Amino acid sequence: MHLSDDRRTHLGWIRETLAGCTGALAALPVALTVGLLAFASLGADAARVALPAVLVTAGFGGLIHAALSRTSLPTAGPSSTTALILATLVTQLVADPRLASATPTGIHGIVALCGMALLLSGVVQIGFALLGLARLARVVPQPVLAGFMNSASVLTVLAQLPLLLDLPQGSRLSLGQLGAGNPVALTLGLGTAVGIWWTARRRPRLPAALLGLVAGAAVHALWSLLVPMFWPAHAGSLSAGALVGPLPSALPWPPALLPLLERGGLALLQAHAGPVTVTALALAAISTLESSLSVRAVDQQLNTRHDPRRELIVLGFSNMACGLLGGLPLTAARVRAQATLRAGGRGRVAVLVGAAVLGLLFLLGAPLLARLPLPVLAGVMLIVALGLADRWTGHLLARWWAGDHSRDLALGLGAVFVMVVTTLWQGMAAGIGLGVLLSLVAFASRMNRSLLHDRYLASARPSRRIYPLPVEARLQPLRAGITVFELGGALFFGSSEQLLDAADTLDAECRSLVIDMRRMSAIDESGAVALQQVVARLQARGIRVDLAGLALGSAAAHALHSFGARSLAAPHVLHWPDADRAIEAAEHRLLDEGDVLAMAEVSLADSALLAGLDSAQAAVVIAKLQPRSLAAGEALFREGDPGDRLYVLGKGSVSAVSQPDRHGRTQRYLSVSPGMMIGETAMLDGGGRTAGAVADAPTLAYALTLDSLDEMGRSHPAIAIRLHRNVALHLSQRLRGAAGAWRDSTR
Repeated sequence: MHLSDDRRTHLGWIRETLAGCTGALAALPVALTVGLLAFASLGADAARVALPAVLVTAGFGGLIHAALSRTSLPTAGPSSTTALILATLVTQLVADPRLASATPTGIHGIVALCGMALLLSGVVQIGFALLGLARLARVVPQPVLAGFMNSASVLTVLAQLPLLLDLPQGSRLSLGQLGAGNPVALTLGLGTAVGIWWTARRRPRLPAALLGLVAGAAVHALWSLLVPMFWPAHAGSLSAGALVGPLPSALPWPPALLPLLERGGLALLQAHAGPVTVTALALAAISTLESSLSVRAVDQQLNTRHDPRRELIVLGFSNMACGLLGGLPLTAARVRAQATLRAGGRGRVAVLVGAAVLGLLFLLGAPLLARLPLPVLAGVMLIVALGLADRWTGHLLARWWAGDHSRDLALGLGAVFVMVVTTLWQGMAAGIGLGVLLSLVAFASRMNRSLLHDRYLASARPSRRIYPLPVEARLQPLRAGITVFELGGALFFGSSEQLLDAADTLDAECRSLVIDMRRMSAIDESGAVALQQVVARLQARGIRVDLAGLALGSAAAHALHSFGARSLAAPHVLHWPDADRAIEAAEHRLLDEGDVLAMAEVSLADSALLAGLDSAQAAVVIAKLQPRSLAAGEALFREGDPGDRLYVLGKGSVSAVSQPDRHGRTQRYLSVSPGMMIGETAMLDGGGRTAGAVADAPTLAYALTLDSLDEMGRSHPAIAIRLHRNVALHLSQRLRGAAGAWRDSTR
C-alpha cells in the first residue's frame, strides 16, 4: 500500500510533534534542577527565581535558537556546567549587603547582574564568530577541560547536599549540620539517583530522568500521607523533605536589566564589574565548547555538517535574549537531541514543538512543579553530576594505578588535581586561570625537554663522502672538531634557553657546529633571536655554524625571515639541504689545502683500482677503461640498470642517490671522490643497480666492464687477481668506516 504525498507529510508532522514532546519531557528534570543549581545561594527564594529563568531559557531562548539555527536538530537549553559558572557569580553577589537576597530589591539586582553577564557572554560569542574565531573555544588544553568538568561534578554534588539532607538552601555545610540531616530525605534522594542510574543502564531508550522524577514524587506523596496516619507524633522528624513551593505565575517581564538603569544601578555594576566580566568570558568559552561538541555529535549521527561561524552567532544572539529576560546560559542540548532522535524526530519542527512544550510546562504547570520534592530533584542532579565527571581523568588514574608513574602522566594528573582544589577553594575563575597556566608550564616543559633531539660528533657519524685512504686517515681524528645538534619540535620562548645552554657547552676543540633543523615544526620570535645569539657567540669563539634541513619556503624559514633574523643569511652562515651535506662541508674546511688539491683530480695510476700495479700492468688496465664525461646533475646510471661495469673517478664527484620522491627530492647514500670507485658491488654479484648515481659537478669517470675484467683474467691473470683484491679492499674500507661510525654512535 502506497501513501499519498499529503498523507506522508501529515504523518511526518505527527511524528515530529510527538518526538518534540518526548524530547521536552526528557529535558524537563534536568532543566528544573539546573535552575535550582544556578540560584541555590538564594536559599528559600531560589525556586521562585530559578523557575522563571528556566522558562526564559528553555522556552523563549530555545525557540529563538531553533528559528535562527541551520543545524539539522537545533535543540538548546540550560546546562549544568554553565549554570554552575553562574552559581559562582550568584554566591559572590549574595555576599554584598546591598544585594541582600531577603529583599525584592536585592533579588532583582542579583538577577540583573547575572543577566548582564549572560548578555556580555552573548556579545563575546558573536565577536568570536565575526573575527573568525568560532573554533577558538575548542582549543582548550585537555587538563583544563578535565579539571573544569571534574570541578563542576564535585561542586554539583556539594550543592545538592542541603537538598538531600533537608537543610535550608544556600546554607554553608558543617559537620554538625551533616549529622543533623534528615535520613528519610537522604534515602529518597539517593534512591531516586540509583533508580535513574539503573534504568539508564538496563533500559537506555526510556527517559530515565523523567521516570525517576515521577517515581520519586509519587513515593514522597505516598510517604507524606502514611506518616501522619501511622506515626503522627514523629511527623516532623520523618518528613521526606521540602517541596519546591509556590512559584510566580506572571511572565518574566519587564526586562531583567532594568534595575541597573535605576538609581544606584550603575554603581552596583561598577562594584561587580570584575566578577561579571570573568563570568561572561567563562560562559562564552564553555557554552561555545559544549555546544560545538553537542552539535558535532548530532552531525555524526545524521551525517550532516554545520557552519560553526553562523551557529556561534545564533548562540550568542540567543544568550543575549536570555540575558535581557533574566534567563540562564543557553547551550546546545545533547540530552534533548538524543531523546528527540530516539523518538523519530529529524528536523526543526520537532525542536520548535519541544521548546514550546517546555515553555508551556513551566508557564501553565506551576502548581504541579511547586509540588515536586527537592530531595528528588537533588537525586536527578546527582546523576547529572556523575555524567559530568571527566572520563579522560579516569583513564589516567587507571594507568597510574597500573604502575605508570611517568612524568607526563604525573603532570597531567597534577594539573587536574590542582585545578579542582583551586576551584573548590577560590572559585571557578581562579581554577580555570590556574589550570591554563599549569597547562602552559607543562607544555613548555615538554617542548623544552624535546628540543635537542640528538647531539653527536662527526667522528661518530661522518658524512657519506668516500675519501681516498690517505685523506681519510688524516681526516678521521679531525672529525672530533665537528659537533651536530639535531633539533626537534618547536624553537620558542620555552625552549630557546636550552639551545643557548647547549652551545655554551661546546669544548675548545670544536671548530664547526652543524644545526640540523629538519625536525623543527615551528620557530617564534624568541627562538629566532636565540638562534642569532648562538651564531654570534660561536663566531666570536672561532666556531663556524652551518644550518641544515631548513627548506626554502618552509614555515621555519619564513619565520626566521619574518622575525628579522637577517644575520642568519650572512656569508659566514651556510645553509645546506641536510646534515650530511653540512658535515661534508665542515670536513672539507678541516682539510689542508694540499688535501683539497689532491682530491680535485687524481690520475688513473694513483686510483684505488690500480693500486699495487706497476706501470706496465697499469697500462694494460688503462687501455681497457672507457672514459665518460658528465655534466653536473647528469646520471651516470639509474636504479635498476644492469650492473655490468664499475667506474673509477678521475675528477669531479658522483653521489649514489635514491629515487626522487613526490616532491622531487632524493636521499644521498654516499659520494665518491676522484680516485675512488663506484658501482663495483652490482658488477661483482651480477644484480641490477640498487641506487642511481648522479654527478655532483663536472666529472670524468672511467668504466671497466665485466667483459674486460673477465678477458684480463684469461690473458693477464695476475693483473685480474690484483684488480679483484683492490675492489675487495675498497669495499672493506667502506664497510669498516660504516662499522666504526655505528660503534661510535652507540657508545
